[in-house]
Amino acid sequence: MACKKAESEYDTYGYETECDECDINYVDDLGATVYVNGHKGTWKKDFPRSVFTEMKVTVTARQSNSNTVSAHIIKDGKRLVSKSGNSSVTVRHIVKSSGSTKPVSSICGAPTQKGGPCQRKVSGGGRCWQHK
Repeated sequence: MACKKAESEYDTYGYETECDECDINYVDDLGATVYVNGHKGTWKKDFPRSVFTEMKVTVTARQSNSNTVSAHIIKDGKRLVSKSGNSSVTVRHIVKSSGSTKPVSSICGAPTQKGGPCQRKVSGGGRCWQHK
């Protein structure tokens, strides 16, 4: 019997662009705008285990006679949003909920009679059955 790879708890979001020569700016997983200047060809950036509320990438051709530029927002290897243009394109996507899609497991943590934290696992956070 073959081993099955565990399903990822997090969605992987990212950006992908294509151009002859272009400048790229994008919003990273911390909300900061990052600039990539003078890129040629295909560019890709993934953010595994990151949580986004809004994604945005802009691709601007360096030369006005440049061919088409393209920008894509990716989720788990598949293109969610794509746009192409002649000199500049911007793609935006509002992420309704990203990150873990499974219930959160944690430890109860309530003080015990001996003074230490309770080590029982609880599903969805909060306290265990004994410390509710």
